[in-house]
Amino acid sequence: MAIATAFFIAATPAFASVPAFAAGVTQDVAPVAISGDDWTITEVPGGYEVTKTLAEPIEIRSDYPTLWADGVELGMATTSLDGLTLTVTTADDSVLTATSVSQGWSGSGDPAADDSAADRSGAASRQVGSLAAPTVAPVLDADPTASGPYAVERDDYDLGDEAVELRDFNRKGEIRAAVFMPVGATGERPVVVFLHGRHTSCAGAIPQGAVARAWPCYPADPATGYAGQVDVESYLGYNDAATMLASQGYAVVSISANAINALDGSLADDTGAAARAQLVMDHLSLLRQANAGTAAGLSASLTGRLDLDNVGLMGHSRGGEGVMRAALLNAEQGEPFGITSVLPLAPTDYTRMTVPGVTTAVVLPYCDGDVEDQMGQKYINDSRHAYDDDVLRSSVLIMGTNHNYFNTAWTPGKYPVATSDDWSAMDRNQTDPTCGASAPSRLNADEQYAAGNAYISGFFRLTLGDEQQFLPMFDGSDAKPESAGRADVRVSATLPASNRVDITNFDTTDTTVQVVGAGTYATCESMSPLEVPATLPYCVTKLGFAQAPDYGFLSAPYGNGRATSVPSTPSMHFTYTAPASNTAAAGELRVVVPSDAADFSAHESLSFRVSPDDSVAIAGSTELTVTIVDGSGGSASVTASQFGDALTVLPGSTDPLRKVLLQQIAIPVESFVGADLTDIRQVRFTAPREVGGVLLSDLTLQDAATVGTPELSTRPVASMPDVKVEEGAGVGSVDLPVVLSRAAEEASSVYVSAIGVRAANQVLPTMQKVDFAPGEQCKVISVPVQGDSIASRSATTSFITNVTNTQQGVTIGDSFGKIIVREDDGVVTPAGLPADSVPPVGTQGDACAEALSGTGTLTVTPASAVPGTPVVVTGAGFRAGEAVDFVFHSEPVALGQLVSADGTVSFETVVPADAEFGTHEYTATGYGSARTLAAAFEVLDPDAPVTPTDPGTDPGTPGTDPGTPGSGSGSGSGDGDGGTSVPAGSGSSRDAASGNLAATGLQVTGWALAASVLLAGGILFVMYRRRAQAVSRD
Repeated sequence: MAIATAFFIAATPAFASVPAFAAGVTQDVAPVAISGDDWTITEVPGGYEVTKTLAEPIEIRSDYPTLWADGVELGMATTSLDGLTLTVTTADDSVLTATSVSQGWSGSGDPAADDSAADRSGAASRQVGSLAAPTVAPVLDADPTASGPYAVERDDYDLGDEAVELRDFNRKGEIRAAVFMPVGATGERPVVVFLHGRHTSCAGAIPQGAVARAWPCYPADPATGYAGQVDVESYLGYNDAATMLASQGYAVVSISANAINALDGSLADDTGAAARAQLVMDHLSLLRQANAGTAAGLSASLTGRLDLDNVGLMGHSRGGEGVMRAALLNAEQGEPFGITSVLPLAPTDYTRMTVPGVTTAVVLPYCDGDVEDQMGQKYINDSRHAYDDDVLRSSVLIMGTNHNYFNTAWTPGKYPVATSDDWSAMDRNQTDPTCGASAPSRLNADEQYAAGNAYISGFFRLTLGDEQQFLPMFDGSDAKPESAGRADVRVSATLPASNRVDITNFDTTDTTVQVVGAGTYATCESMSPLEVPATLPYCVTKLGFAQAPDYGFLSAPYGNGRATSVPSTPSMHFTYTAPASNTAAAGELRVVVPSDAADFSAHESLSFRVSPDDSVAIAGSTELTVTIVDGSGGSASVTASQFGDALTVLPGSTDPLRKVLLQQIAIPVESFVGADLTDIRQVRFTAPREVGGVLLSDLTLQDAATVGTPELSTRPVASMPDVKVEEGAGVGSVDLPVVLSRAAEEASSVYVSAIGVRAANQVLPTMQKVDFAPGEQCKVISVPVQGDSIASRSATTSFITNVTNTQQGVTIGDSFGKIIVREDDGVVTPAGLPADSVPPVGTQGDACAEALSGTGTLTVTPASAVPGTPVVVTGAGFRAGEAVDFVFHSEPVALGQLVSADGTVSFETVVPADAEFGTHEYTATGYGSARTLAAAFEVLDPDAPVTPTDPGTDPGTPGTDPGTPGSGSGSGSGDGDGGTSVPAGSGSSRDAASGNLAATGLQVTGWALAASVLLAGGILFVMYRRRAQAVSRD
């Protein structure tokens, strides 16, 4: 088998490079093909591994690092745990002629290119004067940053750098938080949790001669004079907003996530979203204990002062994705918290989550140089109609703001280390007239921090404190507080379902929509290209991924490999041209109004989201005339630009600026004069008499806005188990189960992705929508797998799978899995010498049956015995051809492994001599199916009188009573690694490698005898340490 191998599961299960697969076992270092001073290119199965060694640990930021060879981007790079090595695997053999390898950032272009001032300032200078001035926003009377009646006290806690297990990392991280409390405020106070984003964790050099590590930071050493690393205090970067809220009576807890930041580039397949979400849950659980007065290490003054039924979350950058994931994870808790609102600030959305029932405001900085594609916009787009819920969702675009300046610990001049203006990653010379450091529209650090404080404070005072005076900041009115200063803030809102009537969302093909005159239309989605082509036409075809936040997404081989082909924001693409003559009609899009929406007089405004398409010129604009037509033929018209700037092309001339972004225009119903507002039959959009186009979404009648009614989701959650398969010798397939935590209660859908690489050609990129009918719990999609008959240097190869963009009655659970392909032709070292294989995984059975445990039995005969007694463990329900591990519990003792020829196993062993008297358990775990079966067993005291059990007559015998100690069935789970793996031929256990099975009395020589007995029963015992024949590399 020859497979391109990009990563190593055991050390780095992150899939950040060509984002598809990882080798589970690797051998000696492959021969170097070519190399430079700080880079090497080595041949690996199916491609070439490009490695770049850095002089100092790489900067930690939300973007992914990339590698470039001679001006060609090779893909996203995996970061070593010490931050000093970047690795990409590519199938492009042109890298063999490379003369240089450089490190860049996703979406930032060639790091070796000369980003001269002329490139940006020259092109942009042609459009500065023609930009329309933004509509002047009304200023609120109240200001959310005003100090309240309470003094503020700090009740910080710090339980250590390695105080909690980090989810999925097999590492520990810190429990540390700054707590801001209102002095004198009585009773339980609403709780706001802040979670910072991905930034440098440990700044400074490591001790001389020390082995580099990611976490924890190296402390000072007075004996040597080593000053120590700086544990960057990102969690203290929002202190002003925290103090403002606490002075108004809110409890604010800002938590540290530096361990996750240090490790997620190497250990997370979901960019750390689940780990951050779990950290939020861990802190909330600790705060619950503190509220009850039982939390060791936390201030006693917190007792009785925290209202954990009224919680809001703010997350910055990857912290934004973390708090969105926390809102979902919360629903899976035995005792959920009352998370009612979430504010993702400049967030990532690598995993395309939909979140039901939570009031949401996404803040998007226009000059973001880190999350330059404003991917958080998809939180609004994906969730707004996914569920039958009733909450406000707002997109808050703040012009002139970058990524970092919302946090003082990331801002130059406000913190001593690890700060930057992130826009410089896009504009090295800071000359862009829209976003460059000296651009007139760019906010300085203080202005941006003030604007951020205003919107953070205002949102939580609105959603947790019901302070309605701040609703106009988020309902699409574009009103802003005085403290936001000269910030140009543009808000698009999807009101709660109870406050709106949807005419059409323009997200499906609608035959009632018509175009007359010089125009055409099409329902579209996403932007080109996608790894798995879209089923609808693309909405955007002429721009880079970062220039279309609603539609763009990083695609492999340059993407993050999570949900790159999942459809984005289906919309109406209305295009038009100049009419053929002065008397010919302009293009006009006509939309039928449903009868239940005909009475416009009952509503406040007619709203829609719109953007000029990618054909409208830089610095240009377009126009629409909006006309309503009543049942008698009467009509009334207005021009859309009277009510907002959405039809003016957003500023900038080069990627990632000049964005296509859907923005809201809300027209007061009273502005339509001349039509019968109680009987409206059509809404018409008339184009100008010129070439152009617009993208349209969400045509809605709006009532007075509210935040709606948040809810705690009780929907089942969808998960993707790991699936192991043999490689095979030709074209085959693997079945991927999508499993719900319980049967669907309503029609629901999810999107499933398998992240392959076309150049590697073993598992190709796959994306499929999966629908669940009520009552269904598991569905399967099949993914083609290409095998061969050639040994390789990798014992396994893994491909990411995930489930995302859940809809209707489902949310995500453990949403990431893997296809793990076992090399079944033998494993060799780079020199062609035989190497160890992993145990056989067998022939995949019914994927849903395996995922849901299905049927299976395990019995032990006799069901009770004294130590040293021979027993036989017999099971059924495994895959044909898979290795099965046997373990004795309670203290686990690995007994050995058999390969089942037909799905059944029978294993003879003895009761461990040192087993404690009482109830124990034998388990058998399939290495491929991950099915674990268990049978209870009673270890008897040999000094006590015992009546032997007759397995043929006793009603508690195995096989006759599933509840007796002598029988068992599938436990329903496995960790995907097949349980304890002990090479059957080694005769070793977890605590003995001498050849004896620990405490069993069965010697290695006994295996041959056992095999001769078991063969007759359809059980094959194998020495699976298979040696491949030497393979010629000519």
